[in-house]
Amino acid sequence: MAEAFKEKKLVLYGERRDDDRPVVLSKEDVDYLRKKKEKSHQRLMRDIHRHSTTLTGAKGAPLQRVVIPSTRRLIKDLPTEKEASSQRDSRLRSPPATPRPKKEPKAQQPKLSSADKLRQKIKEEKAIKTLSESEVWWKQQLAQIEKLPTPERKAEHLGRIRRNTKRMEDPWLRTETALYQVHLDVSRWIYDSESGEPRVQAQYCVNILRIATELDSIGVASDAAKAFLGSLLETIGLSDLNILKPSSSPVKPSETAKKLTFEPIRFAHRDRSKPPLYPFLRLPSHSIEFQLEHYGVYMDRSMDGQADSRVSFVPDAWQRNVLDRLDKRESVLVVAPTSAGKTFISYYAMEQVLRESDDGVLVYVAPTKPLVNQIVAEISARFEKALKSGTVWAAHMRDWRVHEPHKCQILVTVPEMLAIMLLSPVLAAKWVPRLRWIVLDEIHTIGQQEGGAVWEQLILFAPCPIIGLSATIGNPEEFSRWLGSVQEQHGFKYGLIQHKHRYSHLRKFTYTMSQKSIEFKGLSSEPPTDVRSIYIHPMSVLLSGTRIIPEDLALESGDCLTLFQVMLKVADQSSEKRDQLADLDPQKFFARSRGRLLNQRDVLDYEAKLKSLLADWSKEPEAYDKILRPIGEALSQGHEEVEAMPDRDGRYRNFIHIVHDLHRRNNLPAIFFNYDRHDCEVMARLLLGELKTAEKKWKESSPQWQNKLAKWEDWVAASKLRERASERAKKAKPLGDEIMIENKSWEESFDPNDPLPEFSFAGPWNSYSKAEMEEDLDDLQWAGVQPWAMRALKVGIAVHHAGMNRKYRTLIESLFRVGFIRVVIATGTLALGINMPVKTSVFVGDSVYLTALTYRQCAGRAGRRGMDLLGNVVFYGIPMDRIHRIMTSKVPPLTGNMPLTTTLSLRLCNLLHGSQQAPSAVNAINGVLRLPQLSLSSNIGRDEVLHHLRFSIDYLRRSNLLGVRGEPLILFPLVAHLYHTEPSNLALVALLQGGVLHRICVSIDTNPIDTKRSLVAVLSHLFARRLLPRLYSGEGALERLRPPKSPSRIILRPLSPDAYRTLSEHNNQILETFRGYARSYATRYLSESPDNMLPLSKETLSLTNDQDAAFMLSLRDKAVKVGSTSSFVANSGVTESSLTTVEDLVRTARSGLHLDKNAIPGLDDILNPSGRVNGYILDFFTHGQAKVLVEANGIRRSDLWFLLQEFSLALATFQTGLEHYLKAAAADSNLESEMSDSESDEGDEGQDSNERGTLEPGATSIFRAKPTGVTDGDWKVYRAIVLTKREFDEKFKTMWA
Repeated sequence: MAEAFKEKKLVLYGERRDDDRPVVLSKEDVDYLRKKKEKSHQRLMRDIHRHSTTLTGAKGAPLQRVVIPSTRRLIKDLPTEKEASSQRDSRLRSPPATPRPKKEPKAQQPKLSSADKLRQKIKEEKAIKTLSESEVWWKQQLAQIEKLPTPERKAEHLGRIRRNTKRMEDPWLRTETALYQVHLDVSRWIYDSESGEPRVQAQYCVNILRIATELDSIGVASDAAKAFLGSLLETIGLSDLNILKPSSSPVKPSETAKKLTFEPIRFAHRDRSKPPLYPFLRLPSHSIEFQLEHYGVYMDRSMDGQADSRVSFVPDAWQRNVLDRLDKRESVLVVAPTSAGKTFISYYAMEQVLRESDDGVLVYVAPTKPLVNQIVAEISARFEKALKSGTVWAAHMRDWRVHEPHKCQILVTVPEMLAIMLLSPVLAAKWVPRLRWIVLDEIHTIGQQEGGAVWEQLILFAPCPIIGLSATIGNPEEFSRWLGSVQEQHGFKYGLIQHKHRYSHLRKFTYTMSQKSIEFKGLSSEPPTDVRSIYIHPMSVLLSGTRIIPEDLALESGDCLTLFQVMLKVADQSSEKRDQLADLDPQKFFARSRGRLLNQRDVLDYEAKLKSLLADWSKEPEAYDKILRPIGEALSQGHEEVEAMPDRDGRYRNFIHIVHDLHRRNNLPAIFFNYDRHDCEVMARLLLGELKTAEKKWKESSPQWQNKLAKWEDWVAASKLRERASERAKKAKPLGDEIMIENKSWEESFDPNDPLPEFSFAGPWNSYSKAEMEEDLDDLQWAGVQPWAMRALKVGIAVHHAGMNRKYRTLIESLFRVGFIRVVIATGTLALGINMPVKTSVFVGDSVYLTALTYRQCAGRAGRRGMDLLGNVVFYGIPMDRIHRIMTSKVPPLTGNMPLTTTLSLRLCNLLHGSQQAPSAVNAINGVLRLPQLSLSSNIGRDEVLHHLRFSIDYLRRSNLLGVRGEPLILFPLVAHLYHTEPSNLALVALLQGGVLHRICVSIDTNPIDTKRSLVAVLSHLFARRLLPRLYSGEGALERLRPPKSPSRIILRPLSPDAYRTLSEHNNQILETFRGYARSYATRYLSESPDNMLPLSKETLSLTNDQDAAFMLSLRDKAVKVGSTSSFVANSGVTESSLTTVEDLVRTARSGLHLDKNAIPGLDDILNPSGRVNGYILDFFTHGQAKVLVEANGIRRSDLWFLLQEFSLALATFQTGLEHYLKAAAADSNLESEMSDSESDEGDEGQDSNERGTLEPGATSIFRAKPTGVTDGDWKVYRAIVLTKREFDEKFKTMWA
């Protein structure tokens, strides 16, 4: 049987074999498939284009496409890294010393050619013409504004003018409209009935100061403008601010002497010695305290920003550092909060690659499908380049792709697919050497238990510099050290760039909840007083008892002022504390900023000093009772009204009022995060139901609506009369040249079924037409989207989770960005980098998935740089103590995984053998084997890695997966495609090689139902192993807990004796192989090192001073040599030979021997699970009822879809692996069967020649009938898998459709 697997190799990705014969199709079939593919591609590209048009840049403006010409250069023509580096160094080096020219008294103007002079003249004439046109236009608008009756109406009209971005490109017009805005604000302030109230004073002072800052950025040219604004600032108490700098461009005398186009309101006496004309025109407090309390949102947030020609915005210092490193082709890890400004980095590198050559490649790796979709759309919107062959971009996912992944310059993919491509022998010679950058977005995903190892593999095998991006790495320095060692081993310079401050602050709130149902009456009504928001001061977390404040728990300027005032009250009893606080008095601390406005850097410095002093106070005895609790209580006003244990019904009951209140406060759009998919859908239906119920009641009671409806019905009834009149008008000859224009009435566009604005959260229809909606709804209906979801979309409500249709998710992402959808209820699918800027992130209800990491990711969606000055975070239905714990929790450190698994060892052998030792493959593997630390999570060094690899290869040889020359054998594709399931993929091969699956599938024709169920039962043990809770383990527990008349058996039946025996033998082989590895490494490298680490606690014991005493030497001579087992464990009689499981081998290893259970493919969990295994897959395959799995099998509704999809993908992968195997088997007519001799020819159907052309049951378009050279046993296994997958997918599709 083993001979069947020798001398047969297959590769994983991209290889074409001579025996890959395509199925012969008729011309009609070929034309049909071609047209179907073309239409599908056209629809997909249309959706991508539409998606891209909704994306915006940093300032909310539509993306501008960059057209890049073809370079006509290839990567092979570019200088090598060493040559490029030396060229850069030579440019940076000082030029040879030359005599300095004498300094001219005045710089000479460059001599202009006649053409340059003509261009300059035209430019000046155009500027004068533009100015004159703007002046005429503005005076016309000003005349219209002055006719309006109230300052409020005037301000509204002016606001529309100032929102005209095209007009505001003219500096003169922008200045003039800003000054007129100040004039209107002062007018409204003077005539305000509450003009002397501090709240009103603060509001108008903030408006005036904002415009003064805006004019400062433009540069004020007119003396009249300076006099007006300067006088006003002096009047309100800001005369010491030097913020009216002259214009940056040359100013002509005529512009300086220019008067204002309006007569500003008089607000002060010309004679300043007289009493104020309006005493209330002043700041409500000292200028420093005023700025801290009221102006913090509008402070300058740049961090040493300077103009840079490489980008279109003013980058901060850390961003310029990134640009410098990218220009030098250095690897970087950028750790910066969401909204800090990381987005440009990837696109800068993409443009570099596109301009550098015509075949260089950048790979953008994203962790989720929604992020892949968005990046694809954004690349499509940003870049255009004409290439002779290939495309600018491609997308490659596990289940779909757009364009050819290896024939593009920018590939967007997920980590699993890039890992496959990097390990592909076919691509190793031609595609891998073309890689210029790999961008790893959300690189902190490397810390996840599932899928994290793939990210480590990408870093280990990357043949080019990498760009790592993340907002949430708990241990950036430690992670950076490991990442830097890997990059340096590959020959790339590397740097960590860390920026710790968000651009926009996050203001946090919670809500009270009503204990009774309150009717919702429409959006114009007032929200109920029982449901109201309560502000959460960041330092209120001191009530939780914490003494360590997370670095990213930021304070706004107003929070700093409040904290100082509260600390001052607490310090009243201590002169020492009062002295310490004296230096932090705002007026004293910010004295150095006199003459200018405070900025964000000033506030950050002040915040750090306050926190440092508070940290010192917290170290004192009884600090909590005397200091921390009083401060926390003073900053927690209203928190006692928040319900201690909010229930789900209360959340549902009050949900409409929360959304209503956010709408009233202009805090929509918002994303409502809930980690239960079922809850997301329930809340969306509840919102929809409340809106429809309120709308129905209003329509029934509103005479205005009923009158309008009656008029429309009369209009509809008269439609035939109008048609006849229209026909008569067409027949009549028009008089002269007159054209009859028919005025459209409101009835034509009226639809009584359309949602009324009063009962809809949807944005304005100017961003999305009704015709577009109808077309989209038709597409969604064909895609199987549920009717309630489409009705909710009409009122601006959507649900976003992985179980929703992909077309629906893409549509709502686009509609959210254009402002039509304003309420999205989502799981964590929108947490990672999706371009869906919101004003508010809301956490609805508590969850075990609401961790420090997910909290920061989801909250970071609010307040994006360049779009929002402030973001809001709302906790709804979560107790206050839990809110405090969430806010103070720290992001866990990245731990990583052991990336060198047995399956990876097999794939590396395939890479070397299939690529014929391609340089890129050899360099990648050698680089990994030379690393001082292979994994982030362990200290495994070079020698240990080499030993592990050696014994992994030994195991693969014994398992007939590798040949004598290291070539992969026939079952390699099956193992490789299921790499993420190790060790289940190796167990599956053992069952195939042992003939177990053949013996199960032999009756696929005579007893298909039982055969398929037996097959599903075995595969469930491998790919759907989920333990039941302990309450199912007692005697009679199943009968007690199973719902009446439930069709589920709940508990998965044990493996058959045949399968158990085969897997046990295989597991013993694994244990013996890796026991030999441990013994060999310990003997060779650890024999002289002390074994002084306790195996459980990992505590190291110090050696005594009498190690060389005669008695100690005698003991050591007589002691039993234990090799790889810990000496402490050996004291209890345990030896290497007595270890029966891989877990025991790992647990009892001596110090210095690093064994990782995940790197050894033991089958102990499959053979002897620690509890009863849930049979949900077999139960679903039997009855197909999703509801029963929730009720009887205890599967969470939110997990169900993912679990079923994962098993469906495993079946699909198994089928694909068998297809590779059958193709190889068909190429060798002498290939022996894997079945036992007794089963060699049983069950042959004996089809005659007339039946061979038909598609037999279980066949596919790849194999319409059994290929020549394939045994009956192998064919029956394949057919059984195909039929099982079809039946499972039919039931699965029914469930999610």
